[in-house]
Amino acid sequence: MNQKSDYLALRARGLRLQGLDCDLLVAAYLLNSGIRTPSLEALASDILHRAIEGKEALLGSGKAAQSCTQVEVARVAAFYGDRMRIIMELAPRLLSDLERLQNAALFRDLEMPLLPVLAEMELAGVSIDIPYLQQVSRDLYEQLQRLDQEIADVAHGPINVNSPVQLARFLFEDLNLPGGRKTKSGYSTDATVLEALRDLHPVVGKILEYRQLSKLKGTYVDALPALVDLQTHRVHTSFNQTVAATGRLSSSDPNLQNIPIRTDYGQRVRRAFVPGRAGDLLLSADYSQIELRVMAHMTEDPLLLESFAQGEDIHARTAAEVFNVARDQVTPNQRRMAKVVNFGILYGLSDFGLARDIGMNPENARVFIETYFRKYGRVREFLEGIKMMAREQGYVETLLQRRRYIQDIRSPNRQLRGAAERVAVNMPIQGSAADIMKLAMIELDRYLREHELRTQMILTVHDELVFEMPVDERDRLVEVVPDLMASVYSLRVPLQVDLKIGQNWQDMERVRVVAAQA
Repeated sequence: MNQKSDYLALRARGLRLQGLDCDLLVAAYLLNSGIRTPSLEALASDILHRAIEGKEALLGSGKAAQSCTQVEVARVAAFYGDRMRIIMELAPRLLSDLERLQNAALFRDLEMPLLPVLAEMELAGVSIDIPYLQQVSRDLYEQLQRLDQEIADVAHGPINVNSPVQLARFLFEDLNLPGGRKTKSGYSTDATVLEALRDLHPVVGKILEYRQLSKLKGTYVDALPALVDLQTHRVHTSFNQTVAATGRLSSSDPNLQNIPIRTDYGQRVRRAFVPGRAGDLLLSADYSQIELRVMAHMTEDPLLLESFAQGEDIHARTAAEVFNVARDQVTPNQRRMAKVVNFGILYGLSDFGLARDIGMNPENARVFIETYFRKYGRVREFLEGIKMMAREQGYVETLLQRRRYIQDIRSPNRQLRGAAERVAVNMPIQGSAADIMKLAMIELDRYLREHELRTQMILTVHDELVFEMPVDERDRLVEVVPDLMASVYSLRVPLQVDLKIGQNWQDMERVRVVAAQA
Protein backbone atom coordinates (compact mmCIF):
# COMPACT_ATOMS: atom_id res chain seq x y z
CA MET A 1 0.00 0.00 0.00
CA ASN A 2 2.54 2.59 1.18
CA GLN A 3 5.80 1.09 -0.03
CA LYS A 4 7.99 4.02 1.03
CA SER A 5 6.86 3.45 4.61
CA ASP A 6 7.64 -0.27 4.27
CA TYR A 7 11.04 0.53 2.74
CA LEU A 8 11.93 2.89 5.60
CA ALA A 9 10.78 0.42 8.25
CA LEU A 10 12.98 -2.34 6.84
CA ARG A 11 15.96 -0.02 6.27
CA ALA A 12 15.80 0.87 9.96
CA ARG A 13 16.42 -2.83 10.60
CA GLY A 14 19.31 -3.06 8.16
CA LEU A 15 17.34 -4.49 5.24
CA ARG A 16 16.93 -2.94 1.79
CA LEU A 17 13.58 -3.72 0.15
CA GLN A 18 13.91 -4.56 -3.55
CA GLY A 19 11.35 -4.86 -6.33
CA LEU A 20 9.14 -1.90 -5.45
CA ASP A 21 6.68 -1.94 -8.33
CA CYS A 22 3.16 -1.16 -7.14
CA ASP A 23 2.52 1.46 -4.50
CA LEU A 24 -1.27 1.82 -4.35
CA LEU A 25 -1.13 5.36 -2.97
CA VAL A 26 0.99 6.51 -5.90
CA ALA A 27 -1.19 4.63 -8.41
CA ALA A 28 -4.38 6.16 -7.01
CA TYR A 29 -2.76 9.60 -7.01
CA LEU A 30 -1.81 9.31 -10.69
CA LEU A 31 -5.36 8.30 -11.55
CA ASN A 32 -6.76 11.34 -9.76
CA SER A 33 -4.23 13.83 -8.42
CA GLY A 34 -7.06 15.87 -6.91
CA ILE A 35 -7.33 13.30 -4.11
CA ARG A 36 -4.68 14.01 -1.50
CA THR A 37 -3.10 10.78 -0.22
CA PRO A 38 -6.11 8.43 -0.30
CA SER A 39 -6.43 5.84 2.46
CA LEU A 40 -6.83 2.11 1.93
CA GLU A 41 -10.29 2.41 3.50
CA ALA A 42 -11.30 5.04 0.92
CA LEU A 43 -9.88 3.04 -2.00
CA ALA A 44 -11.67 -0.13 -0.86
CA SER A 45 -14.93 1.77 -0.59
CA ASP A 46 -14.63 3.69 -3.88
CA ILE A 47 -13.26 0.92 -6.10
CA LEU A 48 -14.32 -2.38 -4.50
CA HIS A 49 -17.41 -1.07 -2.71
CA ARG A 50 -16.20 -2.79 0.43
CA ALA A 51 -15.97 -1.41 3.95
CA ILE A 52 -12.87 -2.23 5.99
CA GLU A 53 -11.85 -1.13 9.44
CA GLY A 54 -9.22 1.53 10.01
CA LYS A 55 -6.29 1.14 12.41
CA GLU A 56 -8.27 2.85 15.15
CA ALA A 57 -10.50 -0.21 15.33
CA LEU A 58 -7.46 -2.35 16.13
CA LEU A 59 -5.32 0.01 18.19
CA GLY A 60 -7.76 2.56 19.54
CA SER A 61 -7.19 6.30 19.38
CA GLY A 62 -6.07 9.24 21.48
CA LYS A 63 -4.61 8.53 24.90
CA ALA A 64 -6.05 5.03 24.85
CA ALA A 65 -4.19 4.05 21.66
CA GLN A 66 -2.05 0.91 21.84
CA SER A 67 0.84 -0.46 19.81
CA CYS A 68 0.56 -3.72 17.86
CA THR A 69 2.66 -5.47 20.52
CA GLN A 70 -0.07 -4.75 23.08
CA VAL A 71 -2.82 -6.34 21.00
CA GLU A 72 -3.58 -10.05 20.81
CA VAL A 73 -1.56 -11.66 18.00
CA ALA A 74 -4.60 -13.33 16.43
CA ARG A 75 -6.42 -9.98 16.16
CA VAL A 76 -3.40 -8.29 14.59
CA ALA A 77 -2.98 -11.15 12.10
CA ALA A 78 -6.66 -11.08 11.13
CA PHE A 79 -6.66 -7.29 10.75
CA TYR A 80 -3.61 -7.17 8.49
CA GLY A 81 -4.69 -10.31 6.63
CA ASP A 82 -7.92 -8.54 5.64
CA ARG A 83 -5.95 -5.49 4.51
CA MET A 84 -3.59 -7.61 2.41
CA ARG A 85 -6.55 -9.26 0.67
CA ILE A 86 -7.90 -5.82 -0.18
CA ILE A 87 -4.50 -4.71 -1.47
CA MET A 88 -4.22 -7.81 -3.67
CA GLU A 89 -7.65 -7.06 -5.15
CA LEU A 90 -6.97 -3.36 -5.63
CA ALA A 91 -3.56 -3.65 -7.31
CA PRO A 92 -4.69 -5.20 -10.63
CA ARG A 93 -7.68 -2.84 -10.81
CA LEU A 94 -5.50 0.24 -10.39
CA LEU A 95 -2.84 -1.03 -12.80
CA SER A 96 -5.52 -1.75 -15.39
CA ASP A 97 -6.86 1.79 -15.01
CA LEU A 98 -3.36 3.20 -15.43
CA GLU A 99 -2.93 1.22 -18.66
CA ARG A 100 -6.32 2.38 -19.93
CA LEU A 101 -5.45 6.04 -19.28
CA GLN A 102 -1.93 5.63 -20.74
CA ASN A 103 -0.34 6.45 -17.38
CA ALA A 104 1.31 3.07 -16.81
CA ALA A 105 4.70 4.21 -18.17
CA LEU A 106 4.69 7.27 -15.92
CA PHE A 107 3.95 5.01 -12.95
CA ARG A 108 6.45 2.29 -13.88
CA ASP A 109 9.34 4.40 -15.20
CA LEU A 110 9.12 7.57 -13.11
CA GLU A 111 7.12 7.42 -9.90
CA MET A 112 8.04 3.93 -8.72
CA PRO A 113 11.82 4.28 -9.38
CA LEU A 114 11.67 7.63 -7.57
CA LEU A 115 10.18 6.09 -4.42
CA PRO A 116 13.38 4.51 -3.01
CA VAL A 117 15.34 7.63 -4.02
CA LEU A 118 13.10 9.74 -1.81
CA ALA A 119 13.28 7.17 0.99
CA GLU A 120 17.09 7.27 0.96
CA MET A 121 17.03 11.08 1.02
CA GLU A 122 14.77 10.98 4.05
CA LEU A 123 17.13 8.55 5.77
CA ALA A 124 20.14 10.71 4.93
CA GLY A 125 18.61 13.82 6.48
CA VAL A 126 20.29 17.21 6.69
CA SER A 127 22.73 18.61 9.20
CA ILE A 128 22.16 21.99 10.87
CA ASP A 129 24.37 24.30 12.90
CA ILE A 130 22.48 24.47 16.21
CA PRO A 131 24.65 27.10 17.98
CA TYR A 132 24.31 29.35 14.95
CA LEU A 133 20.49 29.00 14.96
CA GLN A 134 20.43 29.74 18.69
CA GLN A 135 22.22 33.03 17.99
CA VAL A 136 19.76 33.80 15.18
CA SER A 137 16.93 33.13 17.64
CA ARG A 138 18.35 35.65 20.11
CA ASP A 139 18.74 38.23 17.35
CA LEU A 140 15.18 37.64 16.19
CA TYR A 141 13.87 37.99 19.74
CA GLU A 142 15.51 41.41 20.04
CA GLN A 143 14.18 42.45 16.63
CA LEU A 144 10.65 41.36 17.55
CA GLN A 145 10.83 43.20 20.86
CA ARG A 146 11.87 46.37 19.04
CA LEU A 147 9.07 46.08 16.48
CA ASP A 148 6.55 45.32 19.22
CA GLN A 149 7.53 48.51 21.06
CA GLU A 150 7.42 50.61 17.88
CA ILE A 151 3.91 49.33 17.09
CA ALA A 152 2.83 49.96 20.70
CA ASP A 153 4.12 53.54 20.48
CA VAL A 154 1.83 54.22 17.52
CA ALA A 155 -1.08 52.45 19.24
CA HIS A 156 -0.45 54.38 22.49
CA GLY A 157 -0.33 51.10 24.37
CA PRO A 158 0.45 47.39 24.06
CA ILE A 159 -1.22 45.53 21.20
CA ASN A 160 -1.18 41.84 20.37
CA VAL A 161 -0.15 41.76 16.71
CA ASN A 162 -1.24 38.12 16.50
CA SER A 163 -4.81 38.99 17.55
CA PRO A 164 -6.95 39.75 14.46
CA VAL A 165 -9.55 41.47 16.66
CA GLN A 166 -7.08 43.83 18.33
CA LEU A 167 -5.25 44.49 15.07
CA ALA A 168 -8.46 45.23 13.14
CA ARG A 169 -9.64 47.65 15.82
CA PHE A 170 -6.28 49.43 15.76
CA LEU A 171 -6.05 49.69 11.95
CA PHE A 172 -9.63 50.33 10.89
CA GLU A 173 -11.02 52.16 13.91
CA ASP A 174 -8.13 53.87 15.73
CA LEU A 175 -6.14 54.73 12.59
CA ASN A 176 -9.24 54.83 10.37
CA LEU A 177 -7.44 53.15 7.47
CA PRO A 178 -9.63 52.28 4.46
CA GLY A 179 -10.21 48.95 2.78
CA GLY A 180 -11.25 46.85 5.73
CA ARG A 181 -12.75 43.58 4.44
CA LYS A 182 -15.26 42.31 6.93
CA THR A 183 -15.76 38.56 7.35
CA LYS A 184 -18.18 36.65 9.57
CA SER A 185 -15.72 36.90 12.44
CA GLY A 186 -14.87 40.58 11.86
CA TYR A 187 -12.39 42.52 9.75
CA SER A 188 -9.77 40.51 7.87
CA THR A 189 -6.15 41.32 8.70
CA ASP A 190 -4.50 38.74 6.44
CA ALA A 191 -1.34 39.49 4.45
CA THR A 192 -3.26 40.54 1.31
CA VAL A 193 -5.21 43.17 3.23
CA LEU A 194 -2.12 44.48 5.02
CA GLU A 195 -0.07 44.67 1.80
CA ALA A 196 -2.77 46.89 0.30
CA LEU A 197 -2.43 49.22 3.31
CA ARG A 198 1.38 49.25 3.43
CA ASP A 199 1.80 52.65 1.74
CA LEU A 200 -0.94 54.31 3.80
CA HIS A 201 0.80 54.20 7.19
CA PRO A 202 4.36 53.26 8.27
CA VAL A 203 3.09 51.01 11.07
CA VAL A 204 1.60 48.54 8.57
CA GLY A 205 5.07 47.65 7.28
CA LYS A 206 6.21 47.04 10.86
CA ILE A 207 3.23 44.74 11.47
CA LEU A 208 4.00 42.75 8.32
CA GLU A 209 7.65 42.48 9.31
CA TYR A 210 6.71 41.37 12.84
CA ARG A 211 4.46 38.61 11.49
CA GLN A 212 7.06 37.42 9.01
CA LEU A 213 9.87 37.28 11.57
CA SER A 214 7.65 35.70 14.22
CA LYS A 215 6.64 32.92 11.83
CA LEU A 216 10.24 32.35 10.74
CA LYS A 217 11.37 32.11 14.37
CA GLY A 218 8.65 29.68 15.37
CA THR A 219 8.62 27.53 12.23
CA TYR A 220 12.35 27.18 11.59
CA VAL A 221 14.79 28.95 13.91
CA ASP A 222 13.40 27.53 17.16
CA ALA A 223 11.80 24.39 15.73
CA LEU A 224 14.68 22.86 13.74
CA PRO A 225 17.08 22.25 16.67
CA ALA A 226 14.30 20.39 18.49
CA LEU A 227 13.81 18.15 15.45
CA VAL A 228 17.40 16.90 15.32
CA ASP A 229 17.44 13.11 15.66
CA LEU A 230 19.39 12.07 18.77
CA GLN A 231 21.02 9.13 16.97
CA THR A 232 21.86 10.61 13.56
CA HIS A 233 22.25 14.23 14.73
CA ARG A 234 20.38 15.30 11.61
CA VAL A 235 16.93 16.60 10.68
CA HIS A 236 14.84 14.13 8.68
CA THR A 237 12.02 15.54 6.57
CA SER A 238 9.46 13.58 4.56
CA PHE A 239 9.21 14.02 0.79
CA ASN A 240 5.68 13.58 -0.50
CA GLN A 241 4.85 12.19 -3.94
CA THR A 242 1.08 12.26 -3.59
CA VAL A 243 0.22 15.74 -2.34
CA ALA A 244 0.75 18.40 -5.04
CA ALA A 245 -1.70 17.92 -7.92
CA THR A 246 0.86 19.15 -10.46
CA GLY A 247 3.31 16.33 -9.70
CA ARG A 248 5.67 18.55 -7.73
CA LEU A 249 7.26 17.03 -4.66
CA SER A 250 6.48 18.55 -1.30
CA SER A 251 8.23 18.36 2.06
CA SER A 252 6.73 17.99 5.53
CA ASP A 253 7.63 17.36 9.17
CA PRO A 254 9.40 19.76 8.77
CA ASN A 255 8.66 21.55 5.51
CA LEU A 256 12.08 22.51 4.16
CA GLN A 257 10.78 23.91 0.87
CA ASN A 258 9.25 27.15 2.18
CA ILE A 259 12.26 28.83 3.78
CA PRO A 260 12.31 32.42 2.43
CA ILE A 261 15.28 33.03 0.16
CA ARG A 262 15.06 36.79 -0.41
CA THR A 263 14.82 38.10 3.17
CA ASP A 264 17.84 38.62 5.40
CA TYR A 265 16.63 36.28 8.13
CA GLY A 266 15.46 33.68 5.60
CA GLN A 267 19.00 33.64 4.24
CA ARG A 268 20.35 33.27 7.76
CA VAL A 269 18.19 30.16 8.23
CA ARG A 270 19.59 28.67 5.00
CA ARG A 271 23.08 29.44 6.32
CA ALA A 272 22.39 27.01 9.19
CA PHE A 273 22.23 24.04 6.77
CA VAL A 274 25.76 22.65 6.71
CA PRO A 275 27.62 19.42 5.83
CA GLY A 276 27.45 16.84 8.60
CA ARG A 277 30.98 15.54 8.08
CA ALA A 278 34.10 17.64 8.60
CA GLY A 279 35.63 18.71 5.32
CA ASP A 280 32.53 17.98 3.23
CA LEU A 281 30.78 20.54 1.03
CA LEU A 282 27.24 21.26 -0.07
CA LEU A 283 26.57 21.22 -3.80
CA SER A 284 23.47 22.90 -5.26
CA ALA A 285 22.26 22.16 -8.80
CA ASP A 286 19.44 24.40 -10.00
CA TYR A 287 17.48 24.25 -13.24
CA SER A 288 17.51 27.82 -14.58
CA GLN A 289 14.07 29.11 -15.64
CA ILE A 290 12.92 25.57 -16.36
CA GLU A 291 9.22 26.47 -16.48
CA LEU A 292 9.83 29.22 -19.05
CA ARG A 293 11.92 26.80 -21.10
CA VAL A 294 9.13 24.22 -20.94
CA MET A 295 6.70 26.95 -22.03
CA ALA A 296 8.95 27.78 -25.00
CA HIS A 297 9.04 24.08 -25.93
CA MET A 298 5.28 23.56 -25.62
CA THR A 299 4.20 26.79 -27.32
CA GLU A 300 6.89 26.69 -30.02
CA ASP A 301 6.80 30.48 -29.95
CA PRO A 302 9.58 31.68 -32.30
CA LEU A 303 10.69 34.59 -30.10
CA LEU A 304 10.98 32.39 -27.01
CA LEU A 305 12.78 29.65 -28.94
CA GLU A 306 15.22 32.17 -30.38
CA SER A 307 15.90 33.82 -27.01
CA PHE A 308 16.73 30.56 -25.25
CA ALA A 309 18.69 29.17 -28.20
CA GLN A 310 20.91 32.27 -28.18
CA GLY A 311 21.29 32.31 -24.39
CA GLU A 312 19.70 35.74 -24.07
CA ASP A 313 18.38 37.37 -20.91
CA ILE A 314 14.76 36.31 -21.48
CA HIS A 315 13.31 39.09 -19.32
CA ALA A 316 15.35 41.80 -21.05
CA ARG A 317 14.30 40.40 -24.43
CA THR A 318 10.64 40.44 -23.40
CA ALA A 319 10.96 44.03 -22.14
CA ALA A 320 12.58 45.08 -25.42
CA GLU A 321 9.75 43.48 -27.41
CA VAL A 322 6.90 44.88 -25.29
CA PHE A 323 8.31 48.40 -24.83
CA ASN A 324 9.66 48.48 -28.41
CA VAL A 325 13.18 49.52 -27.42
CA ALA A 326 16.64 48.16 -28.18
CA ARG A 327 17.78 45.47 -25.76
CA ASP A 328 20.69 47.58 -24.54
CA GLN A 329 18.25 50.37 -23.68
CA VAL A 330 15.97 48.30 -21.44
CA THR A 331 15.76 49.87 -17.98
CA PRO A 332 15.85 47.82 -14.74
CA ASN A 333 12.20 48.74 -14.11
CA GLN A 334 11.15 47.59 -17.58
CA ARG A 335 12.98 44.30 -17.08
CA ARG A 336 11.30 43.86 -13.69
CA MET A 337 7.85 44.34 -15.24
CA ALA A 338 8.68 41.90 -18.03
CA LYS A 339 9.85 39.33 -15.49
CA VAL A 340 6.54 39.57 -13.61
CA VAL A 341 4.66 39.00 -16.86
CA ASN A 342 6.88 36.13 -18.04
CA PHE A 343 6.31 34.17 -14.85
CA GLY A 344 2.76 35.43 -14.33
CA ILE A 345 1.65 34.11 -17.71
CA LEU A 346 2.33 30.61 -16.36
CA TYR A 347 -0.28 31.20 -13.66
CA GLY A 348 -2.95 32.93 -15.75
CA LEU A 349 -1.93 36.47 -14.77
CA SER A 350 -4.81 38.96 -15.00
CA ASP A 351 -4.79 42.72 -15.62
CA PHE A 352 -5.62 43.27 -11.96
CA GLY A 353 -2.90 40.87 -10.81
CA LEU A 354 -0.24 42.60 -12.90
CA ALA A 355 -1.40 46.03 -11.72
CA ARG A 356 -1.15 44.88 -8.12
CA ASP A 357 2.23 43.19 -8.50
CA ILE A 358 4.07 46.04 -10.21
CA GLY A 359 2.16 49.11 -9.03
CA MET A 360 0.61 49.93 -12.40
CA ASN A 361 -2.95 51.10 -13.03
CA PRO A 362 -5.24 48.35 -14.39
CA GLU A 363 -5.69 49.93 -17.83
CA ASN A 364 -1.94 50.15 -18.43
CA ALA A 365 -1.61 46.57 -17.18
CA ARG A 366 -4.25 45.46 -19.69
CA VAL A 367 -2.35 47.17 -22.52
CA PHE A 368 0.93 45.60 -21.32
CA ILE A 369 -0.53 42.08 -21.41
CA GLU A 370 -2.18 42.67 -24.79
CA THR A 371 1.13 43.89 -26.21
CA TYR A 372 2.88 40.81 -24.80
CA PHE A 373 0.40 38.50 -26.51
CA ARG A 374 0.73 40.36 -29.81
CA LYS A 375 4.49 39.80 -29.70
CA TYR A 376 4.26 36.24 -28.38
CA GLY A 377 1.26 35.08 -30.38
CA ARG A 378 1.97 31.36 -30.06
CA VAL A 379 1.85 31.68 -26.27
CA ARG A 380 -1.70 33.03 -26.43
CA GLU A 381 -2.72 30.29 -28.89
CA PHE A 382 -1.26 27.64 -26.60
CA LEU A 383 -3.00 28.96 -23.48
CA GLU A 384 -6.36 29.23 -25.24
CA GLY A 385 -5.86 25.73 -26.64
CA ILE A 386 -5.20 24.36 -23.15
CA LYS A 387 -8.39 25.95 -21.83
CA MET A 388 -10.37 24.47 -24.72
CA MET A 389 -8.82 21.04 -24.15
CA ALA A 390 -9.69 21.22 -20.47
CA ARG A 391 -13.30 22.13 -21.27
CA GLU A 392 -13.66 19.36 -23.85
CA GLN A 393 -11.77 16.56 -22.04
CA GLY A 394 -12.09 17.64 -18.43
CA TYR A 395 -8.33 17.31 -17.91
CA VAL A 396 -4.91 18.51 -19.09
CA GLU A 397 -1.58 16.65 -19.32
CA THR A 398 2.16 17.20 -18.99
CA LEU A 399 4.82 16.22 -21.52
CA LEU A 400 5.06 12.82 -19.82
CA GLN A 401 1.25 12.46 -19.89
CA ARG A 402 0.68 13.15 -16.21
CA ARG A 403 -3.01 13.97 -16.06
CA ARG A 404 -4.88 16.45 -13.89
CA TYR A 405 -8.65 16.66 -13.91
CA ILE A 406 -9.87 20.26 -13.77
CA GLN A 407 -12.85 20.81 -11.52
CA ASP A 408 -15.20 23.71 -12.30
CA ILE A 409 -13.82 24.17 -15.83
CA ARG A 410 -17.41 24.14 -17.14
CA SER A 411 -18.90 25.96 -14.15
CA PRO A 412 -21.50 28.66 -14.88
CA ASN A 413 -19.91 30.61 -12.03
CA ARG A 414 -17.43 32.97 -13.71
CA GLN A 415 -15.15 33.16 -10.67
CA LEU A 416 -14.91 29.38 -10.28
CA ARG A 417 -14.42 28.91 -14.01
CA GLY A 418 -11.66 31.54 -14.09
CA ALA A 419 -9.82 29.84 -11.23
CA ALA A 420 -10.15 26.49 -13.03
CA GLU A 421 -8.71 27.99 -16.22
CA ARG A 422 -5.69 29.29 -14.30
CA VAL A 423 -5.12 25.80 -12.90
CA ALA A 424 -5.45 24.33 -16.39
CA VAL A 425 -2.88 26.60 -18.07
CA ASN A 426 -0.35 26.17 -15.26
CA MET A 427 -0.50 22.38 -14.92
CA PRO A 428 1.16 21.27 -18.21
CA ILE A 429 4.10 23.61 -17.66
CA GLN A 430 4.72 23.26 -13.93
CA GLY A 431 3.93 19.55 -14.03
CA SER A 432 6.33 18.93 -16.93
CA ALA A 433 9.10 20.77 -15.07
CA ALA A 434 8.40 18.58 -12.02
CA ASP A 435 8.57 15.43 -14.14
CA ILE A 436 11.93 16.48 -15.59
CA MET A 437 13.28 17.07 -12.08
CA LYS A 438 12.15 13.58 -11.04
CA LEU A 439 13.89 12.04 -14.06
CA ALA A 440 17.07 13.86 -13.05
CA MET A 441 16.83 12.60 -9.46
CA ILE A 442 16.50 9.00 -10.62
CA GLU A 443 19.48 9.27 -12.98
CA LEU A 444 21.68 11.02 -10.42
CA ASP A 445 20.83 8.45 -7.74
CA ARG A 446 21.65 5.65 -10.17
CA TYR A 447 25.00 7.24 -10.99
CA LEU A 448 25.96 7.72 -7.33
CA ARG A 449 25.09 4.10 -6.50
CA GLU A 450 26.71 2.52 -9.56
CA HIS A 451 29.98 4.38 -8.92
CA GLU A 452 29.80 3.76 -5.15
CA LEU A 453 30.28 7.43 -4.32
CA ARG A 454 29.83 8.81 -0.81
CA THR A 455 28.00 11.89 -2.04
CA GLN A 456 24.35 11.93 -0.93
CA MET A 457 21.36 13.70 -2.41
CA ILE A 458 19.76 15.35 0.64
CA LEU A 459 17.23 17.96 -0.49
CA THR A 460 14.96 18.86 -3.37
CA VAL A 461 13.36 22.29 -3.43
CA HIS A 462 11.28 22.67 -6.59
CA ASP A 463 13.94 23.28 -9.30
CA GLU A 464 16.96 22.74 -7.04
CA LEU A 465 18.79 19.64 -5.81
CA VAL A 466 21.20 19.77 -2.87
CA PHE A 467 23.96 17.21 -2.25
CA GLU A 468 26.36 16.60 0.63
CA MET A 469 29.71 15.85 -0.98
CA PRO A 470 33.21 14.82 0.13
CA VAL A 471 35.88 17.19 -1.18
CA ASP A 472 37.65 14.41 -3.08
CA GLU A 473 34.51 13.81 -5.19
CA ARG A 474 34.06 17.48 -6.05
CA ASP A 475 35.78 17.57 -9.45
CA ARG A 476 33.94 14.51 -10.67
CA LEU A 477 30.49 15.73 -9.61
CA VAL A 478 31.02 19.25 -10.91
CA GLU A 479 31.18 17.60 -14.34
CA VAL A 480 28.61 14.83 -13.93
CA VAL A 481 25.71 16.45 -12.05
CA PRO A 482 24.91 19.34 -14.40
CA ASP A 483 25.60 17.24 -17.50
CA LEU A 484 23.14 14.55 -16.40
CA MET A 485 20.49 17.07 -15.38
CA ALA A 486 20.78 19.07 -18.61
CA SER A 487 20.48 15.98 -20.82
CA VAL A 488 17.81 13.99 -18.98
CA TYR A 489 15.00 15.23 -21.25
CA SER A 490 15.20 16.79 -24.71
CA LEU A 491 13.36 20.08 -25.27
CA ARG A 492 13.35 22.40 -28.27
CA VAL A 493 15.47 24.76 -26.15
CA PRO A 494 18.50 23.96 -23.98
CA LEU A 495 17.98 22.94 -20.37
CA GLN A 496 20.37 25.04 -18.27
CA VAL A 497 21.76 23.97 -14.90
CA ASP A 498 23.50 26.35 -12.49
CA LEU A 499 25.95 24.67 -10.10
CA LYS A 500 27.06 26.16 -6.79
CA ILE A 501 29.28 24.85 -3.99
CA GLY A 502 29.75 26.08 -0.44
CA GLN A 503 30.18 25.39 3.27
CA ASN A 504 26.49 26.11 3.85
CA TRP A 505 23.28 26.32 1.82
CA GLN A 506 23.34 30.13 1.60
CA ASP A 507 26.94 31.18 0.96
CA MET A 508 27.66 29.26 -2.22
CA GLU A 509 29.92 30.06 -5.15
CA ARG A 510 28.79 29.44 -8.71
CA VAL A 511 31.25 27.03 -10.27
CA ARG A 512 29.63 25.94 -13.52
CA VAL A 513 26.71 26.63 -15.84
CA VAL A 514 25.71 23.91 -18.29
CA ALA A 515 23.17 24.19 -21.10
CA ALA A 516 22.33 21.06 -23.06
CA GLN A 517 22.00 21.29 -26.81
CA ALA A 518 18.37 21.45 -27.91
